[in-house]
Amino acid sequence: MNARTPWIRPSIAVCAIVAFLTITPPAAAEVVTLNYQGATTNPGNPTVQVTLNSTTFSNLPVGPFYWQQNSIPPNANFPPPIATFCIEIATNQPLPSVGTNTTFSVVRPQDAPTIGNNSAKVAALYELYGRYYDTAWENKTTFTGSTDSVAFQIAIWELIYDGASSPSLSSGNFQASGLGTITTVAQNMLNSLNGDTSYFNNRFAGYELVALIAPSIDGKSTDQIQDQLILRPIPAPPAALLASFGVLALLGRARWLRRTTAAA
Repeated sequence: MNARTPWIRPSIAVCAIVAFLTITPPAAAEVVTLNYQGATTNPGNPTVQVTLNSTTFSNLPVGPFYWQQNSIPPNANFPPPIATFCIEIATNQPLPSVGTNTTFSVVRPQDAPTIGNNSAKVAALYELYGRYYDTAWENKTTFTGSTDSVAFQIAIWELIYDGASSPSLSSGNFQASGLGTITTVAQNMLNSLNGDTSYFNNRFAGYELVALIAPSIDGKSTDQIQDQLILRPIPAPPAALLASFGVLALLGRARWLRRTTAAA
């Protein structure tokens, strides 16, 4: 019986930790309140004309879109600069007016309504970001629009609305065939996608894509605003989880010391 004693307390402690993590209520759904700062200026990105489900959208703004956080308390998972691309085209879901706040739910890309639980779409979006996203686009002061950034937004919409299998800007639910060089560049971006997400892992290790959803999923915000996609640093693990790992490490060290002492 005594020979088993050193194992009993650690086992009880481990069970207690597991029970704690199991019964502790989950953290509230992540939200962030952002103040819209507009798109690029001087001269800025153009608006475009595209077709979605046979409806033509003229003068449609394209990303990147710029925001400042206005959450109270601040959400530490959104350090500046904050630049997003749109993942929703709908007449009843416009961009906000410059200088106004929007409260978004923060979710995984596959939880965004326009993406759905579609792993192929998510993988293609990660690859698109890994291959073509330019961090220079995040600086509203110095970035004044480019063909590549407009094409990047067009490519995102194509993946969102037609999926990752043989995307084409001249057919399908989403079409943007009349934009000249922009169409050509966007189609080339789409044609290059082959399922290799290592581009993202190599360029943006420690980062993730998240979707910003409005109205917020928890119902606390009813803002009717376009859903957005953003690249951000992966948040640190919750404090409770880190503390539990620390306890396990101490238990392991204590057991090692007892065994070392017994063997001496």
